[in-house]
Amino acid sequence: TAFSFLTLFPLGFPSDRKAGWSMAWYPLVGLVIGLLLMLVAQISPFHGGLRSVLILFTWVFVTGGLHLDGFGDACDGLLATVSPERRLEIMKDPRTGTWGSVGLILLLPIKWQAIGQMPFELLIIPPVLGRWAMVLAMYSFPYAHKSGLGSFFAEGFGRKQVYIATAIAIFIVLQTNYSSLLMSVFCFVWLFGKWAA
Repeated sequence: TAFSFLTLFPLGFPSDRKAGWSMAWYPLVGLVIGLLLMLVAQISPFHGGLRSVLILFTWVFVTGGLHLDGFGDACDGLLATVSPERRLEIMKDPRTGTWGSVGLILLLPIKWQAIGQMPFELLIIPPVLGRWAMVLAMYSFPYAHKSGLGSFFAEGFGRKQVYIATAIAIFIVLQTNYSSLLMSVFCFVWLFGKWAA
């Protein structure tokens, strides 16, 4: 279920609508994505900027652009100077607005530059911590809608899934020299979540 939601791998969804338990394994999905990015970086016939483009393309393709869609929706809703109710309506609209377009135009070059400058072994970390951040946000802040994709994953989701996802994320990151990123991501999720709420 985690792979089917977070990637293009069609492994199936549960029929009992208790998909929240799958969030325990989100960092593992991130690990697989990170290993794939490292593989692409290693076998790429290109160097420099072209290699970064290939890695970024792989990243976007394998995730189906899910996070880019969410980022665009968030920019459209959270940056609009309207009422909270109108913000929620904007974020449910499948069309991308001005703020979403501007946000994505800025985000993709930033990711491209970051990929080009980060150490090879660091490629595994962003997909892991990004998916761990989803679990933290889901647990820390109330879902704004009574129905929708978030409510689907709220079924069966609780503290146990957070503990498992956190343990997996910590274990993976501790195998690298970037353990300080754990606290950075935790603080960012909390601060951004409070602002958004």
